[in-house]
Amino acid sequence: MSDQQVPEFSEQHMIDGIPVPYILHQLHQLGPQYFNDKSTAFAELRVEGVDRPFYVHKEYLVLQSSFFKDLFRDVSGGDIVSISVPAPEAFERILEYLYDGDGDKWYESLTTENYYDVWENVEYLRLHPQAKAVCTAFYEAEVDSE
Repeated sequence: MSDQQVPEFSEQHMIDGIPVPYILHQLHQLGPQYFNDKSTAFAELRVEGVDRPFYVHKEYLVLQSSFFKDLFRDVSGGDIVSISVPAPEAFERILEYLYDGDGDKWYESLTTENYYDVWENVEYLRLHPQAKAVCTAFYEAEVDSE
């Protein structure tokens, strides 16, 4: 998939005539088997403040994050990429969500104690509207009601 084919987040965009939401649905169906799978990874991702690397697949990240879309423009397969995020301890759950698309599972991992760290990462990574919707739902139900 070339950089020109990776759209901004819109329900109306297509890649090779296939709607992006359909592509994401298919990727999410396979996500649990590819999450952190070194043997099929596009690159090794190191997050400052996390003691171990993550093995990532470009398609999962660039279709759901403007940050990763920009980052991977200059990355070749097999590269090691280092990033810094506002709250490294909240990164892995976000990455898992990008792979499995399970908003309910991710919602269940949110707490009033970790919510702001998660939200900072979501904003920093410029995640797609569905990710923001999960956070907004949690905020409205749990944080704003306190």
